Amino acid sequence: MNKPLPVFLILLLFGLVACTTYQKLPDPLLAMSPSAVNAAHSSPIVPSTSTPLPSPTVTDTPAPTATATIDPFSDDTLKNQIDRLAMDYLKWGHGSGLSVAVVRRNPQTGQLEAMLLNYGYMSKHDHQPVTSDTVYEIGSLTKVFTGILLAQAVNDGKMNLDDPVQDYLPAGVHLAAYKNQPIRLVDLATHRSGMPRDLDSDDPAGLYQWLNSFEPKIAPGAEYIYSNLGYMVLGDILTRLNQSNFNTLEYAAVSEPLGLSDTREVLTDGEKDRLAEGYYYDGSATSYFPYSGTMSAAGYLRSTLNDMTRFLLDNMQAYSTPLAASLQLAQTVQSPGRNPGEGTALGWEIDDLDKPGEVIWKSGGTNGFTSHIEFMKDGSSGFVLLSNGQYVDDLAVELSPLLEKAGN
Repeated sequence: MNKPLPVFLILLLFGLVACTTYQKLPDPLLAMSPSAVNAAHSSPIVPSTSTPLPSPTVTDTPAPTATATIDPFSDDTLKNQIDRLAMDYLKWGHGSGLSVAVVRRNPQTGQLEAMLLNYGYMSKHDHQPVTSDTVYEIGSLTKVFTGILLAQAVNDGKMNLDDPVQDYLPAGVHLAAYKNQPIRLVDLATHRSGMPRDLDSDDPAGLYQWLNSFEPKIAPGAEYIYSNLGYMVLGDILTRLNQSNFNTLEYAAVSEPLGLSDTREVLTDGEKDRLAEGYYYDGSATSYFPYSGTMSAAGYLRSTLNDMTRFLLDNMQAYSTPLAASLQLAQTVQSPGRNPGEGTALGWEIDDLDKPGEVIWKSGGTNGFTSHIEFMKDGSSGFVLLSNGQYVDDLAVELSPLLEKAGN
């Protein structure tokens, strides 16, 4: 007889369902400078305004800094339209806070400009306004960071994408092949391993036990089946390869080089003070995701609007960053996507593949938070959404045509 799942794991696994509900967006956004991001990864972003609801707009002012900044832009018409969308979202998203970043190019100066907007409160009970330094769980956006770690290992000559997964498993753990076709690392990263979506365990022993019992039913690479479990295996391999844990490895290899000081799995005390409260589908407060486990590489990172805006800019102009080769490899399509005309890279999803409007994106969801990031492959535009409620992908669908129209 199968044991019933612990209540925590039921909530955790159901929360991750939100990570792939997003459907193809219209071609988005605004024009952006290809050159203005060159210094972006080391420059603080100056937010525009933060709008708690229903109180008046509040200015979100960062601490003084001597380094160069990314210029903010002001567009009252666009902001008013986003304000209305945000107010509507906070009514039906069941959370209390929302953070939005839009980036565009100034057609006169060619400089990259960012508008960071924050709405509502960190929780429903204390009315502390959300700011660009508010910490959110980002769910499956974590997979993009894991994809970059995989790309780094490949670029460093530690592994190849076509290597069999079995080559990197501990002694005594055996992953069966399908008709002599082994599951490869790239199959894990592109959701084509044939593994199911989730596992009712968050510890290595449970993962290894499952791997020993798994019998593939389809050929590796044959079908897109979204799998948090595949990223659990990938994260386990990467951390053991580097003799580390996911929190330490990710921060040292990705967040720190890109200047993402608040993007990590295990929060500092100061970051815990800035962590928003998460809200479930019915609007009730819910539990946070754990700080560690075999699901770490699938969905346990936390971040802020400031950091995710910088991460967006770095990915849009990967060549200008310290991680240029790894960011570029992570964005490279490795297999077909879920639907015709779509592709899958290392963590990223690609829409309108090989068309002028090709879009690179990822969404995420946990028990109490949802998130979305996307940008045009040509580096012309992009946006970020972070919420301590659900259904933020519905807002992304509303936001994309609005920004596209504003850019015309």
